[in-house]
Amino acid sequence: MMIDTDTLETFRDIVKEVIKAENDALREEINRAVSPIHQMLEDCHDKLRNHEHELTALDTRMLAMEANCKEMSNRYEKLQLKIDDLENRGRRCNLRILGVPEGLEQGNPSGFIAELLYRVLGDGPNGLEKPPVLDRAHRTATRAAADGGRPRPFIVCVHHYQEKERIQRLAREKGRLEFHGKQILIFPDYSADLTRRRAAFNEVKVSLRQQEGVRYGLLYPARLRVSYNGETKVFNTPSDVKDYIGSRFGRNE
Repeated sequence: MMIDTDTLETFRDIVKEVIKAENDALREEINRAVSPIHQMLEDCHDKLRNHEHELTALDTRMLAMEANCKEMSNRYEKLQLKIDDLENRGRRCNLRILGVPEGLEQGNPSGFIAELLYRVLGDGPNGLEKPPVLDRAHRTATRAAADGGRPRPFIVCVHHYQEKERIQRLAREKGRLEFHGKQILIFPDYSADLTRRRAAFNEVKVSLRQQEGVRYGLLYPARLRVSYNGETKVFNTPSDVKDYIGSRFGRNE
């Protein structure tokens, strides 16, 4: 059976309408299904934008906080140095005497130490002419050692700063000092922090002693002066001294 042209065209139009209707329905169904996803993506995008802004603001705040912390740390270090300097200025007339046997002071530590200093530093043309004037003297506030143990140090405040300096100089010049058959040692009475900073140079001082022709001395508060071959340098840290020793004498010291 032959299909005429009009019928064929009508059939084609019907098929097109059906396909179009199906496509429209499918498109509408897809749009309905995808629309919430689009909304979710928009919401996620907005949230990401907000998070980016918040992170940028947080980074800015963190940078400001780091700068503030660094500034506060620098101020803290400066204040610590000022406090330590004030403490050591308050100790400028103090001496620390080690090795004095326990109990010899018999309730009068100031008079006892004045006589001790006169006895160990008073001989010779440049020695002390009389017992020095002391404002106070006492042992450190620790429990007394058992028999045979190390005696507690004496902390001594000399009335005149020049006399305190003279006592230190005489102690250095005389070398070994003995009292009642025991060696005693006389040092400046520095704060714990300054004592630690000065002690940090002990290792490099041992290395310098091994080098011929080297002279060195510890400067106040905590710097090391080194002289060698007519050249004098002052170092602020032990690591700087180590670098100097390595460059001058090699690293096998």
